[in-house]
Amino acid sequence: MTDTPQPRRAPQRAAAEPALTRNTPLLLVSPVSGGGRGLRALPAVHAALEAAGLSPVVHHSASLADAADRVRRAGPDALVIALGGDGLIGAAAGAVAKTGALLLPLPGGRGNDTSRRFGLGLDPVAAAAAVATYREHRIDLAWVTTADGPAAGGRGFLGVCATGLDGVANELGNGIRLKLGPLTYIAGALLALFRFTGANYTVTSGGATRRGRAWLVAISNHGQYGGGVRISPDSRIDDGTLEVVGLWGGGFVRLAAVLISAFRGAHLRFTGVRVESARTVTIDADHPLGVFVDGERVGTLPATVTVRPGALRVLAGPRAEALGGA
Repeated sequence: MTDTPQPRRAPQRAAAEPALTRNTPLLLVSPVSGGGRGLRALPAVHAALEAAGLSPVVHHSASLADAADRVRRAGPDALVIALGGDGLIGAAAGAVAKTGALLLPLPGGRGNDTSRRFGLGLDPVAAAAAVATYREHRIDLAWVTTADGPAAGGRGFLGVCATGLDGVANELGNGIRLKLGPLTYIAGALLALFRFTGANYTVTSGGATRRGRAWLVAISNHGQYGGGVRISPDSRIDDGTLEVVGLWGGGFVRLAAVLISAFRGAHLRFTGVRVESARTVTIDADHPLGVFVDGERVGTLPATVTVRPGALRVLAGPRAEALGGA
């Protein structure tokens, strides 16, 4: 769920490093995503890409900021392959949107929601081996600005901006040291049920303002987070809009039912669950809740989220749900 700064390794860039292109891609890998899952998969992923005719240049990210900086230096002609968690992929996406390069996200974290929604599966080696079958798409980048933290100057993301109970669940899940994989969010949510009692929110979207007590407010780009929670199952990442999902009012029993149903995307039928589309959303609460995007804490409310339609190029599989694939 999270990348944390690691001691800086020896420089990865050699004096005679080849120019980065689609056939000589930049392969970003996070040493810490998913408890080192991406790093363990790196040799086999590298071999699969070579078998597909590519010659990857590997960069071990020391942090999300380091990953974004390396992507910016790759230039507009590069294929950027991000092997890590959704946080690494989101950081790479924000940088790719600025350079015009092409992004391929590979599953190397705990939840891997972006690779799932892009039809790339959960096996990074199989996803790398199938690179020749993927199609290029133009997709939206969501952009969040918070009161403080890494997103104080703005931060791009592909998945979901979460605050409230799901944000608390992310924070608690990130602190779990057991290797639970996608179950980490469930464990965090169970802990959050004993820590969070709701908040009084003010949410403005589509020109209308809603105030009231809510358990959670999530702003969706591709619609999924937490290792399979389909918070906005019909979200598309190429439609130029965001979906604002809130659970307003109700008690503990309804909250538990919504959380269970959200893994199937069946929670939208519950009383108190509201979904609205917007291009700009502002959100605040009566106390300083954390803001999470793609599993990373990026700051504290208040926050503003906007969408940048068609801001970046990605490779995705033929069954990419976020792009209308069945």
